[in-house]
Amino acid sequence: MGTTDAHPAIGIYVGHGASHSWTWFADIFERRGYYNVSFLSESDIFNNALDLCDVFFVSGGDTFSIAQGLGKRGAERIERFVANGGMYLGSCAGAYLPLKSSLSPLNMFNFVHARITNLTKNLPEPKRGEEKFCTEYGCQYVFHPVREDVLVKLTGTKRDEDRRITAPLYGGPGILPSQDIDVLAVYDDFTDKTEFLVDENIARDTIIGYVAAAKKQYGKGTFYLFGPHFEHPDYEEANRYLLNIMLKRHENNTGKAGDLFQKSTMCKNPAAKGLYRSFLSEISNARIVALALERTSYTWLIGKKVYDPEKIRVFIEAIWNRARRADMQKGCSSIAEENMTALLQFAGAINRDLRQLKRYAGTPQQADTSATELFGNLREATAMFLSLYFKIKRDCLTDDERRVTCTYTLKQPQCSIR
Repeated sequence: MGTTDAHPAIGIYVGHGASHSWTWFADIFERRGYYNVSFLSESDIFNNALDLCDVFFVSGGDTFSIAQGLGKRGAERIERFVANGGMYLGSCAGAYLPLKSSLSPLNMFNFVHARITNLTKNLPEPKRGEEKFCTEYGCQYVFHPVREDVLVKLTGTKRDEDRRITAPLYGGPGILPSQDIDVLAVYDDFTDKTEFLVDENIARDTIIGYVAAAKKQYGKGTFYLFGPHFEHPDYEEANRYLLNIMLKRHENNTGKAGDLFQKSTMCKNPAAKGLYRSFLSEISNARIVALALERTSYTWLIGKKVYDPEKIRVFIEAIWNRARRADMQKGCSSIAEENMTALLQFAGAINRDLRQLKRYAGTPQQADTSATELFGNLREATAMFLSLYFKIKRDCLTDDERRVTCTYTLKQPQCSIR
């Protein structure tokens, strides 16, 4: 999997069907000064990018669309990656993906035989959030009983026994125990921030006491599945638990660390400052329009998932918050002109798509088509920008800094952002 390194090489899925939540991984890794991260589309995976990774993260989104985008080739690459010693870490949609299913295209990913608790033929009556309440699953429905904070009890080790962690749930599964999984955590209770989409008693019967996090050994590697979003950057304790799993597993898997990037020199054809300023201007304009859309009640159906305006700005802020504080001289000297031009074109397309969304407000079918184009451009632009950004940040580290950055343990996290 590459050259020996103190920390694992990480791949994050950003391809077809992925929603905004993968940007949370970028947030928690940058917060800890860890930059050996790659943002992988399905085409990257087809071209064997996982061979350079130790850990592969798949976060939220549309599970059917993710499975369709990856297809048989993607399923084969993931299976080979894990069987050869890799770690698959899935949350929400990424947790559904490897679970047992008879439906195409999900049936190409039957790596974990456990089933879900939130599957029914007879839907309960929704109390709120009807547009996000359920998804058709053959002749049945996958339904989501609650959103926002839930309390999970850790069960994986003696040190974790009876320890409770809060994490947000946005459509992730409750998992039934099975012989091929080890239970890491169970849904323990709701909190005062839990938003009930169905009657509370039905919600309790559906997920409380059932598996919230599990792992399965697969060949030399492991599948880790999380119903709640332990990667949400506002939940420090959940982040710590997640990263501790990743780093502890990596320490026990010596000689398999990857190095996704080689240290680069200054670009032969660096971008001009004018291109960078134009890019910032386009992103700033997009922020203004996106904020205006958040004051509306618009929603758009993309695949099997409903998107709302708040998700637009998650992508835009992931770029804006980094781009506006970056050293312009260093950024321009490290980004090739063709890459900066491509980012500027993406930013222009995003503004065009945003204007179309406002124009098609009264015609749902056209609005859904424009939203599909918008979120595709947002995903690609954000992945491209973050790939360049993380590479620049990583190139600024000395060899000694790489070895000490992001030392992370459950008892006392020690993190350095250089």
